[in-house]
Amino acid sequence: MQLLFRNAHAIAKKGRPFTDFAWMCEASLKEHFRELHMKALMPTRIGGTRWLPHLFNALDHFLRGYAGIVHHLEEKSQDTTHTNAVLRAKFKGFLNIAKNGVVLRFCCLLHDTIYQLKNLSKSLQRSVSTLAEAQRCLSSTQAVIEKYKSRPGPKLRSVLDTDTYEGVLLKPSDAGQHDKAKNELIDSLCQCITARFSDVNSGVLHAMRLASFQCWPEADTSSDFGDEEINKLISHFRPLLLSAGVDVDLIPDQWTILKAELYTAGFSQAGTIEKTWPTVNRMLRHRCPDILDLFDALLTIPASTADCERGFSVMKQVKSDWRSRLKGESLSDLLKTQLCSPDIKDFDPTKAINIWHVDGLRRRRPEFVRKNITKETSDSEEEASSESSEDI
Repeated sequence: MQLLFRNAHAIAKKGRPFTDFAWMCEASLKEHFRELHMKALMPTRIGGTRWLPHLFNALDHFLRGYAGIVHHLEEKSQDTTHTNAVLRAKFKGFLNIAKNGVVLRFCCLLHDTIYQLKNLSKSLQRSVSTLAEAQRCLSSTQAVIEKYKSRPGPKLRSVLDTDTYEGVLLKPSDAGQHDKAKNELIDSLCQCITARFSDVNSGVLHAMRLASFQCWPEADTSSDFGDEEINKLISHFRPLLLSAGVDVDLIPDQWTILKAELYTAGFSQAGTIEKTWPTVNRMLRHRCPDILDLFDALLTIPASTADCERGFSVMKQVKSDWRSRLKGESLSDLLKTQLCSPDIKDFDPTKAINIWHVDGLRRRRPEFVRKNITKETSDSEEEASSESSEDI
């Protein structure tokens, strides 16, 4: 498996050793793509902090531009005019690797598995992703990868039962060698995922799955559903809850009330009520304030460190060399505005502009006339004008 991975890694990437023997003659390679009426998909570099999507892009370019790349290697390996014997031998060696059926099928297997891991990484980096959603994504991704043992993925399925790929005849492959490498790869990936995220299936992290409604049963068939998890959460977050003024002794009873109210209101029926925490807060904040404060605390915990890295990145943009004397309060307000505000495409500045023009001891633009004057804004304007006249 290691040999297959090194070969797949080598033929997909940009840089050494290809720069040594003119693999990156981009003009020549692009010309071969044009001759085949294909989009020019050049090899890409692999590495860096985002090596997983980089490796996926390199494999994707190699597989989708396979015909053009093989045609390029064939011509260079037979070019006795502009290519010396050493370079021709290197081209021929990489051509043999590229046309090897076992290596190509392993590239397709890597493409399928890395695609699932790339999507998992994107899901974990979402700012609105919770720990409960992260647990579900981990379980589903691992299930899909394990399924590849018996059911090939979309890329591997296209080359599994044929001797050609993109019109290129492949060298005969050993099915036993491919199956052995496939099982080793999948077993290693599943073992690494299980070992890396072993703590999400026990303790407080496992109890935090209650924050996701998708983990709730469709019907309240068990009267003690979630009781054990709530006790674990209370024990772990007790100092935080007490400092916020939450009565932790009332949380177990309010948990029972919360379940009963939601299932009575049609929580288990599709479309009866919206299964979101803002809706539950509007409905039951007066009945279950303490348990809802606990869930608010759970929902603020990010699923990964991506939010922390995103916050440091925004802080460097806000507190630059030109604004190095910002105070902590001002910096905190600016960061909240940047990180917690809706997207600029969804922001309507009209209300803020009206307030800026009207609010204050003296109007900034006395001739300013709003196009759409509502009762609420007109009342606020009258109040502002009356306050300014009293001050005068």
